[in-house]
Amino acid sequence: MVESRSRRQLYFLAFVLPALALYALFFIYPFGRGFAISFTNWDGLTPKSPISMPAAEFESRILDRIGRPADKAFILGVYSIDPSDGAYHRLAIRGLARFRVESILASVGYEPEGFRSVGLRNYRDIFAGKVDARFYPRVYTKTNYNENSGLPKEIDKSQFERIVLPRLGAAARARALSYYRLDARSYELDPAYDEFRLEDGIWSLPEIANGNLVPSASVDALIAAVKTAGLSGDQAAADAALTAFLGAARFSEQSALAVRAAAEKIFALGSFKRELAAAWVQRKVDLGVVGFTIFFTVFSVIFANLLAFFIALALDAKIRSRNVLRSVFFLPNVLSMIVVALIWSIVFAQLLPRLTGIDLWMGDPDKAPWLVVLVAVWQMAGYYMVIYLAGLQNIPTDVLEAATIDGAGGRQRLVRVVLPLLAPAITVCLFLSTANALKCFDLTYALTGPSGYALGTIPFVMDIFFDAFAKKMAGLATAKASLLFLVILAVTGVQLLVMKRREVQA
Repeated sequence: MVESRSRRQLYFLAFVLPALALYALFFIYPFGRGFAISFTNWDGLTPKSPISMPAAEFESRILDRIGRPADKAFILGVYSIDPSDGAYHRLAIRGLARFRVESILASVGYEPEGFRSVGLRNYRDIFAGKVDARFYPRVYTKTNYNENSGLPKEIDKSQFERIVLPRLGAAARARALSYYRLDARSYELDPAYDEFRLEDGIWSLPEIANGNLVPSASVDALIAAVKTAGLSGDQAAADAALTAFLGAARFSEQSALAVRAAAEKIFALGSFKRELAAAWVQRKVDLGVVGFTIFFTVFSVIFANLLAFFIALALDAKIRSRNVLRSVFFLPNVLSMIVVALIWSIVFAQLLPRLTGIDLWMGDPDKAPWLVVLVAVWQMAGYYMVIYLAGLQNIPTDVLEAATIDGAGGRQRLVRVVLPLLAPAITVCLFLSTANALKCFDLTYALTGPSGYALGTIPFVMDIFFDAFAKKMAGLATAKASLLFLVILAVTGVQLLVMKRREVQA
């Protein structure tokens, strides 16, 4: 029986048009509005139509420029003047009324300071690198020690031997090895060279501690002068300050020797501090927002899919506990990302330091990006395992048996039979994992929060969030969101195209 054309049109009107209308209402319109905002300097707070405005300004900037009487009457129906403050105040508006008000204001050229059109400036700034310096990857020099601080109580063994000692001169290297003693995983400062202890030795002299022979300001001046001379390597300045200090009061011979010895050590420490600060630097790579997003996407997709596939391959075997194990591996996916992040935060902050003796985990910029990937893989792998497992169980057993009869070993069956027939499941898993990784937000926000900028663990979506709600740059944030949408569309589109072709070939 052939359906009439009118009946087919009726089906179209009844089912397709409502779906298209909802799609336009809840996707096309919001996306279009967001795309339009990306061409403005909107701060996320300023409305397009003013809530209140002084009467003279309102009349000169808006009312006097409206040509149509109907539009002017409509505006005066929305805005009313308050005699108490001499300003026009807007009523609450929404829907079509808000749209009409904004259209009238746009027709007379009104733009609030916090919602002006800037054209392509946001996009130019993004591509020209004029946004936050932490947006793109960069190489920088990390200074591990400031010469104006006291000597560190301990220095990590690997950094001391691999970075500090090779960069010091022979004399400075000898001083470093005399100041610091190796103890297990670190080099610890000899208490005899503790700067506070040396200063305390001067303050505790009887002429200073028990009497009024030497003003405390003179002691402070001596210590400051010797420290400054040590940092600059000016021996003459240190000697002059010491001579002036000892000559200003009557010291016993023993006290004078103690002051001189302490001053010489403080001067030597100052010289060493300058050399240590120059030597203890490292060239570091900051992934930035873009770099971390790419890093997180690539490694989380690869590791999550590999882990999920091998777990599915193991659970596809006929073992007694396979149903229980499937539930165990899928369980992390049931948990909220916030809960997962809190669980792993406890692991990184309390459990791992006790097990390994390494105190800094998530707070270490070198480890943090990998730890975020680890948590994401742990949470995602169970979901993709189910998809791979379904694909494995749909592979006909007779095909595998035929391959075995033909002499194919386990590795050959996996590469030549299983993987080609599993291509649809691989396509789905790669598509989902890539899209989810590019949109990652809640995991990194719960694990690192704003400190992620220092740790190099801020993904694209999280940077958009901070631009919009912390930095009050909603226009720039919307421009970044539009670019992210295009990137996700392009990456997943190419991925689907390539994988679908491989499915057809298989």
